[in-house]
Order: sequence, then C-alpha cells, then structure tokens
Amino acid sequence: MPENGGSTGVPTARRRRVPRRFLTAGLAALLTTTGALAVTGQPASALQNYVQPMEVAWTDNAQPTRSFPAEDGSLPVGTWQGTAGDKHTSRAYFTFDLSDYHGKRIISARAVTGERSVTNCDKPRELQLWRTENPTTAPTWKNAPTAVEKLADLTVSGPACPASYLATAITDAVSKAVVAKQDKLTLMLRIGEHEDGVLWGRRVTTLGVSLEHNTAPNIPTNLAAGGVACRDDMFIGTTRPELQAVVTDPDVNETGGGDPLKATFAWWPVDRPTERTELEFTYALPSGSRFQYTVPDGVMVHGGTYAFSVRATDQYADTSPWSPECRFTVDTKVPPAPTVSSTDYPSGWNPHGGPGIPGRFTLTAPGADDLAGFRYGLSGAITYVSADAAGTATVSVTPTMYGFNQLYVQAVDRTGNRSPQTSYEFRVQDTAPRITDGNPTGAFGEPRELTLAPVMENVVEYTWRLNGGEPATVPAAGDGTAKVTITPRTGGLNTVTVTSRTSDDLPSGTAEYRFYLANAPVISSPDFPLDGSDGPLAGTTGSFTFAPGMPGVTEYVWSVNGGEQQTVAAKQDGTASVTYTPTWAGFQWIEVFSRTADGTGSEIASGYFGIVSHAPEVGSADYPMYREAGGPGVTGAFTFRPAHEGVTGYVYDFGDGPQTVAAAADGTATINWTPRSYPADSSGWVRLTVREKVGDIVSDETEYPFILGKLAPTATSADYPAAGEGGGPGIAGSFTLTATMPGTTEFVYRFGTEEKTVPARPDGTATITLTPTEGGGNLLFLSSRTDSGITSGEDYYYFYVTYPS
Repeated sequence: MPENGGSTGVPTARRRRVPRRFLTAGLAALLTTTGALAVTGQPASALQNYVQPMEVAWTDNAQPTRSFPAEDGSLPVGTWQGTAGDKHTSRAYFTFDLSDYHGKRIISARAVTGERSVTNCDKPRELQLWRTENPTTAPTWKNAPTAVEKLADLTVSGPACPASYLATAITDAVSKAVVAKQDKLTLMLRIGEHEDGVLWGRRVTTLGVSLEHNTAPNIPTNLAAGGVACRDDMFIGTTRPELQAVVTDPDVNETGGGDPLKATFAWWPVDRPTERTELEFTYALPSGSRFQYTVPDGVMVHGGTYAFSVRATDQYADTSPWSPECRFTVDTKVPPAPTVSSTDYPSGWNPHGGPGIPGRFTLTAPGADDLAGFRYGLSGAITYVSADAAGTATVSVTPTMYGFNQLYVQAVDRTGNRSPQTSYEFRVQDTAPRITDGNPTGAFGEPRELTLAPVMENVVEYTWRLNGGEPATVPAAGDGTAKVTITPRTGGLNTVTVTSRTSDDLPSGTAEYRFYLANAPVISSPDFPLDGSDGPLAGTTGSFTFAPGMPGVTEYVWSVNGGEQQTVAAKQDGTASVTYTPTWAGFQWIEVFSRTADGTGSEIASGYFGIVSHAPEVGSADYPMYREAGGPGVTGAFTFRPAHEGVTGYVYDFGDGPQTVAAAADGTATINWTPRSYPADSSGWVRLTVREKVGDIVSDETEYPFILGKLAPTATSADYPAAGEGGGPGIAGSFTLTATMPGTTEFVYRFGTEEKTVPARPDGTATITLTPTEGGGNLLFLSSRTDSGITSGEDYYYFYVTYPS
C-alpha cells in the first residue's frame, strides 16, 4: 500500500543522514582534569560523551603495596628515577562506570590521553593500552588486576614530543562490556618491551573515553484517531480517520535536539487481526514530532471496530516497542434533528418574558439510539449539555434582546456526531421602562427631570446611568413610576440608560434616552463675513468675538488655518475678542473651543471666511519672469502696477531684506536693481516678492522669479585648446582670460586647490601661465570682480593634457 503523508506537509523522499561528529570542544581541558572523576548519571549528549574515569590510580614497583592518585591530572608510566637516584617502574589504571549505558548501542569509543612529559624523545614510543579485570580494591604493584587483553599501541602522527593527543579505538571492548551488562571497565596504560628502561618512561594525562552511543526510541505516545485521544470505549465519526502519534527519543545532543525518527503505523480489524497493515514513513522528523496518517477510502466501514499501534525507529535502525494498541469503533450515523419546547418562551408570535429573564427549554431527539447530549445557544449551537437516561435535557436560556429570537440546537451522539441543526423561534417581550424628559430643550448645565415609567408589573426600583457613569438606584412610587434629576455637563451626544426590577426580582430590558447638547462657543465677526460672502482685502486687520456655549467659561483657545493655538481670557460676561491680520488671500478658517476653570473643554466651533487678493502686478523687460538674463553688475528696471485703488507704495524683497518704494500718482512704481553677485546656492534663481500698500494695509504678495546670468569670464589657450589635446605633464601653457561682466578689474581663478587673482587689462583680458602636473582631463575654474566688489558667477574651462608617450 502506498504511504500516506498525512498532514505533516513534509516530503516523503528519503533524506540523507548527516554523519555524527566527534566531540572535540574542550577536549584538551578534559584531558588535564585532576584526580578520579565520576561519570555523570545521565549522558550529556546523545551524539557524543567524553567519559571521565570514576577511579584513577598508578602503581610503583619500588613501593609494591601502595596505590597512588593522579598528580595535577598526570600519572607516571614506565621506569623513572626518583630524587634519591633510585629506579621506579609504574603502570596507570583507569576504571570507568558503564552502568548508564546498559541497553544502549555503542556506536564508537576511543580512548584518549596525552603525554605530559617524556624522558627521551629519541626513543620510540611503547605506550600500550590493556583491558584488565575490574579491581575490588585500589590497584598496587603487588596486588594488580589481571591483564585480560591488549587493546592497542597508542601512537601519534607527526614528530610532536611530548604528544598532547594520543587516541585509539576501543569500540569492541566497550560494546562487549555494555552488552554483557558490566557495570565497570578497567583500562591500563604501560610501557611495552622496554618497561624497565628509564629512557622510555613518560608521564601521561588522565585517560578518558570519547563515547558515541545510541538509545532506542521511546514507546510512541499521544495516540489519537479521528481527532479523538485514545481511550476505552472509543467511537469516531469517520471511515477515513487521521491516525496520530508522538514519537520521542531519550537521546539529547549537545544543542538540545534529539535523534531524527521515523514512525511505523499498523492497523487491523479487531475481529480479523491477520489483516494487519503496516506502513513505515520514508522521512524522519525530530524527536517530539507528531506523525499523522490518514486511512484511505474503502478500508474502514461504519460499525467496524479497529485497532492501531505505532513504533518508532531511529537513524541506527534501533526501534521502540510497539505502543499499546488503540481501539475504536467507526460510527458515521448522525442522530436526527432535535425538537425544542418551552412553556416560558413558547414558539409563536406572542411575546413572553423579557430580556434578562431566564426561561427553561426542553430538548429531545426522538429516534436517537446512542444519544449523548445536545449543543445549544442563541448565537449558535455552542454550549454542551448531557442528555438524561430518557434522552432529554432541560436547559435555562436568558435572552438579551426583545423581539424575535432563535435558539439553535443540535443532538450529539456518543461518537460526537452532530445532527442537523434545529432553529427554535420565539418572541421576547419589550420590558424596558419608558423615559420622559421634562426639559427636552434644556441647555448645557441645566437640570432635567426625567420620569421613569414601568412596562412590567410590580416594579419596585429603577437603576439608571448617565453617559456610562456610576449607576444610581431609586425606588418606585406606588404607581410604579420614579423621578430623577440629571444635570448633563458633557457636550455632544448624551445617553441615559435605565432598567427596572420587580418585587419578584425580575429585571427589565434596558431603555436608552439620547439627547444632544451643543456647548461649542459661538463665533462672530464684524470684519470677516462668516456667511460665504467676500471678505476684506488681504492685510486688513479685523476681529472675532467668541460667545460661550456653556456656563463658567474662563478662556478660549483659538487658531487660524490650523496654525499655532492661542489662548485668550474670557471677560466677565463670558465673551472674548481677538484680532487677526490675514497675510494671504483665499479661503480661510478659524477654530475655537472654550474651557472652564476646572479644565472642562467644550466642543470645537469652526468659522469659514474669504480674503480678497490685491497682490500687485510685476514686470521687467531686463529680467523677464522664468528666463535667464542680465547678471552681476547689470542694472534692470522693475515696474509694479496696483491691483487696487489708493495704493501709496510697495514693499519688495529680492531675498536680501524688504525695501519700500512710494507709488506715483497713477499707483505704479519703478525701481532699478543691480545684482552684486551670482546666487550660486540657488543656481541663479532670484525670487522677487512684492506687496502693495493701501494706507496701513499691506497686500498679499506677488512672486516674480527669474534667472540671473553668470557673466563668468571665458578662457582660450593655443597650448591647451578646449577641443583636442595639448602639452603634457610638466609643460607650461598660456591661457587668455576674457571678461564678460562689465567693469571687470580682476580675474579669480583656481587650478587645483589654490585660488589666485590676476588684474584685468583695460581691454578686459588677462594672460596666465599654468603648468599641469597630470595627464588627462583638467579643469580651470574662473570668475571675475569689479572694483566695487561685484562678483560674477563661476564657470570652468576644460582641457585635455596629453599623457607622455
């Protein structure tokens, strides 16, 4: 049967297994650990452990009945000379605790040590590793554990002496000990053929074992079928259930991850176990993952009882035991739609009860043979209730709104199958009290007496709120009514909510009474019409008056055209006046709100008004608008023409500060302007602004932009022509400078970084000599000046210097 990937979303293609890597970080430090160290009770890494010996000792033939611990993490091996000149021969013993590795697969094991010192590096290394019997007492030369087998000669590649790293594979020895469930393994280091030779002696670091092992996966858990966690007497409502299980592995690597695992699912009909089907996933997932498999069509049928089990396999093909089987019965028959009845809220057009008044509803499902309960709710079949032995349930439902309501109900069988939904329709009576306002036109801050009248019988009290504030309760009079007085102090929409309660403690629906209170100030102006008609000329100073829209106003906060807010104090009558001078024409607006002494703010009032433009006309034949003309030192005439009668003068600005000029009898004015320098920062653009004056009124501005010519000098050179090549590095050349700006008396030039000047001859020319230092393109920057300090714009002369051949 082809594999079904379930809903993991992981491709089923086999993945290449990444080889495990040896633990090398910190190995040198481990090799130099002093004394006997116990192995940890739980491996630190499933991929690799560096196991320290639980017991370390060395023996001495010169002191045959004594056992010695490691000194500074090192031990003598072979023959060595004592301080008195006597000879000693030693062997080192290392006992490891293997109890934590019983039942695990040993992938690889390497014994690792290193030389701390060597007596004579010219002598060949004869360091041997042996397995011995496990000693019952501390080893001595006289009572040494019996050597069982030689495991290896420890060698090292390269000429290093002493060698800090010596290692050899001991996988077979460790694996056999673990399989035999030996709790300990003892290894011995000694010198071989020349053990009694002083020149072959050395000191070694404490021996450790770099151990890679593997533990079989855990038994899979969290089995589920069709979305139901496995349990006794289990039913599911589909013939294509999704089978699920979580697989875990006890191995944890150095980064906290686990072994990648595969899962095998097996399922079968309980009454036909020989029809067992097994499926192994081709891909692996990390430990702790959930595998999911969907049973295909045609395998399971309604009424059938099935079982499934799962086992896990790791990358070394070690498998877990099969999980306990999960049994379930397929039940796809849905119960019939339920029926609903209620004496408190009977179905029909007549309303009953009221919002907040609970009612009892009886739910039944005739013909359901395995009914478990019902789901119900006013907004959907959400809440669950179990059915009694007779297959019914009575629930209490509290409607929250009057008028048409629906109770949605579904029957639910033991499997969780839901019936078609029944919609039970009923009407709820409007029980909200009635509210009458005794002062419906009351202004901001004025009291209003509200009369509350009942709709229900035997009303004894009312609870009311203004704008969501704290609730207040008042008793009802003998006729069931009550009166409350409110003093609203909130502008805009206000809302009063009221509920009543009867002597039987039945609540009513909620009544709402809404009214609007305008508390925004009123804006008026004798100077700026707020009715849409034309206003005054730009520059005309006018005033606005603010009148309060609520009592207790002490100040107003106002702004024009969204600008900076300003504050003005209110007078004793609550009003205030402000002045404003518009500097531009067109549609404008004013906004204002008021504040009381306690900081209560009103709504914002807005007023809209128009300002008439009387910006003058500006013209110049010498400096036409938007065109390049003239230049530094070239005088130009500008004529200003009025846009309004009675113009007495003009205010104009070329960007260097405002100046004034009186108007002639016909209202015009002409000025002469001589630019003194080229505005390089604006690329020659000049922005002339002009306003006309009518008495004390200054109009909105007219903008007149134009471009000033540079009038920069030009350069020519026969030695270094602008077109073509000339000269060469280190070859001087002559350049002729010719003025363009009238009145030029000197030239300013820059070739490289240094700025220099040269006087202009009477004909407006000058000659300079330059010596280029580099081949290729060169630039000569040029400008000119007059005696009065007028400066031209700067331009450049480009020439090409021939590279030396």
